[in-house]
Amino acid sequence: MSDYSPEPDPDWYDADTSSSASETHTQQSSAQTVISPTDETLVLNGGWFRRFFQRSSTQLNTEPRALQFEEAFGIENPQYHDAWAGALFLITVAGFAALSGVVMDRYARGKDFQGHGVNDATNTIALDLNTISLITFIVPVSLSCSTIFFQLFLFFSEKFIWVAGILNVAFGLGTGLFYLARKQWAGGGTFLGFGLFALVYFMSWIPRIPYSSVLLRTSATVNRRHMAVTPFTLIGGFLVTIFMMLFSVTLITAYVAFEPNTQRSNSLCAVSGCSRKIAVLLTSFITFAGYWITEWMKNTIHTTVAGVFGSWYYHGGNSTNMPKAPIRGALKRSLTYSFGSICLGSLLVPPVNMLRQLCSISKHERTSRTNIIGAVGSRVLRGVMDSLRCVIRYFNRYAFCHIALYGDAYVPSAKATWQTMEDRGIDALVNDSLVGAALSMGSLFVAYFSAFLSYVYLQYTSPDYNNHGQFTSPVMAYAFICGFQISKVFMAPVSSGVDSLFVSIARDPDVLLSAHPDLWESLLVVYPRAEYVLQA
Repeated sequence: MSDYSPEPDPDWYDADTSSSASETHTQQSSAQTVISPTDETLVLNGGWFRRFFQRSSTQLNTEPRALQFEEAFGIENPQYHDAWAGALFLITVAGFAALSGVVMDRYARGKDFQGHGVNDATNTIALDLNTISLITFIVPVSLSCSTIFFQLFLFFSEKFIWVAGILNVAFGLGTGLFYLARKQWAGGGTFLGFGLFALVYFMSWIPRIPYSSVLLRTSATVNRRHMAVTPFTLIGGFLVTIFMMLFSVTLITAYVAFEPNTQRSNSLCAVSGCSRKIAVLLTSFITFAGYWITEWMKNTIHTTVAGVFGSWYYHGGNSTNMPKAPIRGALKRSLTYSFGSICLGSLLVPPVNMLRQLCSISKHERTSRTNIIGAVGSRVLRGVMDSLRCVIRYFNRYAFCHIALYGDAYVPSAKATWQTMEDRGIDALVNDSLVGAALSMGSLFVAYFSAFLSYVYLQYTSPDYNNHGQFTSPVMAYAFICGFQISKVFMAPVSSGVDSLFVSIARDPDVLLSAHPDLWESLLVVYPRAEYVLQA
């Protein structure tokens, strides 16, 4: 046996083997019957391997094949919708990238303004490396705060509204009073006004918090169950953070590189020329591009996560029935067929949504009709909301959920979705939900905190360009915007879950009753009107 070298089983390679080879194989098999199963000759026996793998293959074939996302939510005629919006977005991104390279190169050639330090008294033109250092500090802080808020939502969803509202009111009033005490009248008055407004609004929340908590708890449960959502959100938030740092540096360097100064301290003007009009034009374009790109990132996350929630709703939340890798399938659709639609919605939805939210707040807080001012205000508000209702019919954030599942163009998706929600009466559930307002308050807290840190940084470092405090408000404003946008991106899966739930209930309310009876019972307890709304 020591000189035995087993030949591979001919049946492993060819079914039409010779008889001599078969006899040899039979003799070898007989000899092997007295050998320990651990012997390598048994391991190399081709017939044993063949029978084993045939049996395994048969067992595997009996198992049901996992459903793919594209099969669960298929598109009959795949098309690249709203391609013009996608092309315009790509042109904007390319323009931003090119402009970023040009202004940074121009800034680098005049770095430190021919030998002067960034905080030197001769450097009086504007923002400098000190502010860039500030932004690179503020943005990671905003990222950290947003991550904490997202974890709060995942594990303490029922307390999320209370925490977001209290922190927003406390920080808004506190920082507003602090700035006023420091004679920062613009920032202090603005933040104090926001804080008082938030306080009044938060008091009106209390009766509707239980209903919104059920929605948040459902969204958090699905997020936790499908673990891919959390790392996907973190990666998206990290990419947005990197972009916000690039955006901030580009904005500052563009201003420095082209802003003229009466004292001629900017040596770049002597070499390449400067113009206030060019500086304003460039900073305006950079701000617009930054807004559109970050909104696209946020809505891409929103649309992708909506695919996960749609899969959960229509497939009963059972992991064995869920489409395979729904987040991957939804992301693929978001970056291909629905890319242009997301670009179009990202450009138009935020201002409409903000105006709608303000009108909703005013509606709940308007004075009594017996007061002449209240009556006039009520009529004006009704006119504004009627006009806004026509706009919302064509531009609303719920279209992203429809796009995620069915891949239609943006405007038809928005129109069909809102019409269905109105016909079913789901718009009443939407209007009573506090989820969007709570997320905005949480993001405002991150923005307040970012602006406060920027103020402390400016006071501590005392850069020469800000000797008289002329740049304090602009720097705080951009820190505020950075913190707000980063937080909104991190909170996208929260709103995506609730929005997807509304859209899915509007399209197929029977699925809620049959596949999610626990959720239905929870809604009836905190929101009895839901039964009448769905029956209507």
